[in-house]
Amino acid sequence: MANSVQILDKIQRNCQQRGIAVSRTSAQILVAAGLPISYEAAIIAAPMGGIDPSVSPFLGIGVANPGSIVVQKANLSMSADQLRVIRIASGHANDISIRTDAADVATELAKLEGHSDLNGMGQ
Repeated sequence: MANSVQILDKIQRNCQQRGIAVSRTSAQILVAAGLPISYEAAIIAAPMGGIDPSVSPFLGIGVANPGSIVVQKANLSMSADQLRVIRIASGHANDISIRTDAADVATELAKLEGHSDLNGMGQ
């Protein structure tokens, strides 16, 4: 639902503006301070609204459908820059899931819940 590439672009720009090393391995994976970051769309059993995400990339970033920002990390020990990246990524309405394997929710080490009152992309 949400436009995952734009969400990662915004995190990348915010990291760059703060002098944090970033690179893109693909449009869907951002590496910031050594942390691979991706976006996982929420699964909605009964979607409402019927608006295509190409028409409105802002849908899915608020209370209706915040997907998760997934950070891949072997453990919860983090450098100062990695903690800064987590803070930058947490400035959105999305949950942040820290996992040892980004594709496997069962490897989740921690989940930082987002909040619908946080800014969506572009605000």
